[in-house]
Formats: sequence, structure tokens, C-alpha cells
Amino acid sequence: MQNSYGISEETLKKTSEYIEKSWKNAVKKRDCDKTFPLPYDYIPPCVDGDLTNLFYWDTYFTNLGLYLDGMGEYCYNNIECLRYCLEKFGCVPNMCRATGADYASQPPLLYLMINDYFNFVGDKKWLETCVNSLEKEYSFWMGKRLAPNGLNRYGTNFNYEYAVKNKKEYYFAYGARVGLDVSKLSDDEIINMAINAISEGESGEDHTPRFSREAFNINPVDLNGYLYGFERTLARFCEILGKGGANVWLKRAEKRKELMDKYLLDPETGVYFDYNYITGKRTGVYAAACYLPFVFGISCNKAALEKINNKLIMPHGVASCQEMPPDGQSYQWGYPNSWAPHNYWAFVANDVMNNVEAREKIRYGWLETVASEFEKSGKLYEKYDGLNGGKAMVNEYGLPEMLGWTAGVYQKLYKTR
Repeated sequence: MQNSYGISEETLKKTSEYIEKSWKNAVKKRDCDKTFPLPYDYIPPCVDGDLTNLFYWDTYFTNLGLYLDGMGEYCYNNIECLRYCLEKFGCVPNMCRATGADYASQPPLLYLMINDYFNFVGDKKWLETCVNSLEKEYSFWMGKRLAPNGLNRYGTNFNYEYAVKNKKEYYFAYGARVGLDVSKLSDDEIINMAINAISEGESGEDHTPRFSREAFNINPVDLNGYLYGFERTLARFCEILGKGGANVWLKRAEKRKELMDKYLLDPETGVYFDYNYITGKRTGVYAAACYLPFVFGISCNKAALEKINNKLIMPHGVASCQEMPPDGQSYQWGYPNSWAPHNYWAFVANDVMNNVEAREKIRYGWLETVASEFEKSGKLYEKYDGLNGGKAMVNEYGLPEMLGWTAGVYQKLYKTR
């Protein structure tokens, strides 16, 4: 039997059943890394291979599926492991290991994970301890990642000068990964490249053409959207707990929206774009990040949403970024690659705006792509080809077999129809 979108219901079901049965195979013991034991067993992106640490922003999307598959206790475990790292390092590192915070954090989604788990169990005592942790994380982003114009940027914790003198091999490896020859760069040029490359990595999109290799100079739509949601959610938590401070958080959110409207909002298209605060110009690049203002209630401009949809929705998934002129480098977060988190945000944005046709096109485009590839190969992957279907062909490293966010988003879109 096929649905109106041309994908067999049996194929969709088999993929979902495989995911549900596979979660427990991915569980890692809390002390599997003897150099950095965590407080709980956890579920990382991959069953084995290079991605078996607990990664920060991946975990939000993984947890979406865990709740639906009766694995809510591992949502708690994952959250507590991230909180443990936050208390230890002063930020949530991009991955949970001893050196995880040496480079950067990742998009601040811990508050969303905590919100989901609180809605799942309703434990106010636990929530109160979480609010204390979230206040620390907010201080990190406002203290370490604030641009001169009052909006936030991605950055890095990395010691560039030390690395230039002692670890140049890192930069050569980075250059080889993206197709950039760094052998003729001066030390200052290498440092500048590193600041922007690792800042880009902190966005989770390592690497993307949307920043034009100037990530450190950008006020990103996604980051400031997440932080607006952070501020609004902390206000809600204060009200739930009956403690003061809700108005303070709401005023912070209001101020952020004013600044986003001033710098990121393009008056001609109604779209919020990344903003280069050095050049004083919006990038004008349509990226999946442009969906975030709709997700968090910053925008309700249906015409602007339609423009984003027209640029990014492909037959087999949502593009991470519009097609850009080639610059000789390889970007796995560029066109036509399609990743789970971006399909999810695009889906939510259109759902919030009651744009049913686009929402269902995104839902079934993603489900069909994942399920069709699974039927052929018996595997899930971390990214797919949104234009042609199947696994992604533009990769900066070997394409890993996944559960993680691919599985989590698949279950969310499949089981909530």
C-alpha cells in the first residue's frame, strides 16, 4: 500500500521498526571512555566508529525519537551527562570527553531538552536544579560569545597561537578536509582561518558556505533564534517554579528581538538573514537557519516563509543552504545535502505557520529518502542528497552509519502523523 506521496507504508514502517529495535545496541556505558567517565550510560550518534561520544546539539534530535520509542530514561541520562559537562567546563562542550571544551561548544539546545523532559515527567525539584545549570550556560554565551552590536556570534575556546607554534598539523588536516591549501599561509592568516573555521564548527555546521569563511564575524539567525527561545523558556521555568525573574528573562528576549529586527531582518523579503557585523551587511544567503524565527515565534510572515521554502525544499529533503557559486572547497552542510536537524526545523516552522502542504512535503520527502535508502542498504546515514535522493555524495570525511538524529527525526515525523 502506498500513501499519496508515493512511498510504501510498509517501507516506512520497517524503517521505524528497525530504529525502535536498534536504540539499545547504541547504548554506551558511562565509563566506556576511561579517561572521562560520565554519570550515566548514554546514547550517542553512532553504534560504533568515530561518533560514539555524546555530542551536544545532536542529542536534542536523538531524544525526540527516544521519547516515542519508550526510551525516556535515556533522554534523562543524556541530559544529565551534558549538565555534568557544563558544570565541569563552564560550557556544554561540542562532545563529552576530557578535551571536549578545548575547541568550542555547539548550538545551545540544552534548555529545549530540559523543557521536553520536564513536560514528560513534571518533576519541579529536578527542574529547579536545571535552571541553575541553564543560567550558567546563558552566562557563557553572553560573556564569551557576544558581538559588539549586542547580538551573539559563534566563537571558539581554542588557543590559536599555541596551535600555530606547536600543532600546525591540525590546520593542514582541516585544509585537506575542505580542499583548502594552507601551506602558503602566514601564521596570522592561519590564526584567522582557525578562528573562523572553529567558530563555524561551533554552529554545528562544519562546514558550510553560508558564512563565506567569516563565521566569527557573523550574527547567525539560528544562534540568536535559539537564545531568544532560551530567554522565553527561562521565563516560563521561573513562573512554573514560582520564583522571581520571569520579567527579566522576557525583557532580554524582547531586546534580542529588537536587535534581530534591526540587523537580521531584510525589509524587502521579510526574511531574517545572517548579518556580518564587520561589513554591516546581511549575507542574503537562504539557509535552513532562516526557519528558526518561525519556530520560536519571532516571525509570522507567511510570504517570507514561502520564499524560504521555494529556495530550500527539494524533492528528497530540505537543503542545508541554497546553491552557492563554487569556491573550490567542499561543504558537507551545503547544497544539495539534507540533514535531519534542518528537515526538523523546516517541518516545525511550517507546522507553526499552519502551512500544511509544505509541512507534509517536508515530512514525506524526508521519510521517503531515509526509508528508501534503508530499504536498499539496510543502513541509516548522517546526511542525504536532497536533490537526487539516497545517501549524500558531498562528504568531508567517510559517511558514517547513524542512528542519532537521523533516527530521532525519522521517528518524530513518522510517529506523529
